[in-house]
Amino acid sequence: MSQRYFEEAPLATTYAMVRPEPPASLVQRVLDYLRGGYGGPLEAALDVGCGSGQSTHSLAPHFVSVTGLDISEAQVAEALKLNKNPAVAFRVSGAESLPFPDGSQQLVTAGQACHWFDLPRFFKEVDRVLVPGGVVALYCYDVERIVHHRLAEKLNAAIDEVYHEVLAGCWGQGIKDVEDMYQDPRFALAYPDSCRDETHLLEREVSVVEVTLMIASLSGFNTYREKNGEPAAQKVLDDFQKKFMSTLGVTSPPEDTRIKVCNKFLLILGRKPSA
Repeated sequence: MSQRYFEEAPLATTYAMVRPEPPASLVQRVLDYLRGGYGGPLEAALDVGCGSGQSTHSLAPHFVSVTGLDISEAQVAEALKLNKNPAVAFRVSGAESLPFPDGSQQLVTAGQACHWFDLPRFFKEVDRVLVPGGVVALYCYDVERIVHHRLAEKLNAAIDEVYHEVLAGCWGQGIKDVEDMYQDPRFALAYPDSCRDETHLLEREVSVVEVTLMIASLSGFNTYREKNGEPAAQKVLDDFQKKFMSTLGVTSPPEDTRIKVCNKFLLILGRKPSA
């Protein structure tokens, strides 16, 4: 069943603050793919493993209603707190038993989430709730990279040190699947009409504090905190931020020090046969 790596309320709040929305090009690719084989009205979309709603809200302008589902009550509470759109709803639910009738959804998405699911059961449910010609879209993104900076190599090395050394042994299989960009055959869709798309990038400007909080939002960091306690976990963040700022060699506060980051996205698309 779906795993509860983002259950605690503070982690859900951090997740909402720093996790990226999918790039506009990715959302448009999903919509174009859907409209390429489905001519009916776009009435309902379902975002499974929605977290605090980043992906859910990106779909809202294009459908009559969009529902985000997550197994974590804390994540759903955060999503509800932030939601201002009456066309968007959030509910607590696992991915393996979707609380919707057969053939009720034109689109089902899972953004940075399906590596935590029981995939055979999830795919069976997706097929059940999709309309004929409807689309499933799975995406994930890699570790953010510092870009367009003369010290990018050293700054990225500081990030990698936390990921691969400090948090070594704290990562589940799901994160390994993300690092491999869902190459494992488990993620292959059974639909004849399906494809992979690795052309989408998201660049954004963030503060050094946000780079640090991105680490704090990771499942591996949460596991480290559970194993070693809050003081040790806080020290990881403090040490990283100090090293990052020292490498930059600036005197501005971390919250005011801006830097550009980039995430590479993988998108998997599949269409339920029309007949």
